[in-house]
Amino acid sequence: MKYSETKVYKIAKESLKIAEKTVPPYSSKYSKKTYTQHQHIAVLFAMTKIGKDLRETEEALCNMPYLCDMIGLESVQDFTTICRKRKQLSAKFFLVMLYLSASLIPNSGKASIDATGFDRRHSSKHYAKRCRIRIKSMKTTLIIDTETLAILGFHATASRKHDSKIVVPLVRTVKKKFRIDVLPADKGYDGREVRRLLKAMGIRPLIKHRVYGYMQEIWNNRMKNEDYHRRSLSETVNSMLKRNYNDTLYARDYGTQVKELMIMLTVHNIERMLNFIALIFGGLQQSRSL
Repeated sequence: MKYSETKVYKIAKESLKIAEKTVPPYSSKYSKKTYTQHQHIAVLFAMTKIGKDLRETEEALCNMPYLCDMIGLESVQDFTTICRKRKQLSAKFFLVMLYLSASLIPNSGKASIDATGFDRRHSSKHYAKRCRIRIKSMKTTLIIDTETLAILGFHATASRKHDSKIVVPLVRTVKKKFRIDVLPADKGYDGREVRRLLKAMGIRPLIKHRVYGYMQEIWNNRMKNEDYHRRSLSETVNSMLKRNYNDTLYARDYGTQVKELMIMLTVHNIERMLNFIALIFGGLQQSRSL
């Protein structure tokens, strides 16, 4: 029987392809080899798109035989296996997958940066108190491409680190992989040293000045162009992530929460890539009909 390809199916399929380029099939030569690491990653990505927790994902996969066939699962993993594997997989694999997913979409050179927060409190207040989780949100800074809304890079911290201390190292990392010509940001990133370093990297910073006198007002008025106002698209991406996936990180420790966040960002990029392909394909069909 032929099944139609749903969004969950397509995301699991694309994540499987990216994982095969990034992660070795098995973590050790002594592995049981019941499941490959690629299959575990595809399940994690499908779980993020479905919007289920670990227990519900196991049940959902049992009712999706076509998806299991595509991934190559002879039997569905126990939810404890999925949880343990997410904790064992190195964070660098998920980071490489994020960059690879962003590279699948054409880069315009017009970027934007903004920060948002994801709730990191576990549902059990007793657990949060026992583990001394004092910072209740994961501050996540995202650099996006304003043309495609793809996420080019991110920085996550559970501290109260200031935006101006995050922007330069993050941009320097992203600049090695993607072209950035223009970077609008809000006043939280205002700083003479920040502007100087961004200009040294060949980037035009569009960051509003804090107004202390008439000169700052003049400088701010010069930024009233289309490139600066595209900064609001960063807030659009933040909203998309929380509406389409979740605004809460359910993993219990900081390291796994960062991995959960990276999976979410990569799924977003894969969806943007699928939408981009559908748009191009639709345009080609329309031109042929004309």
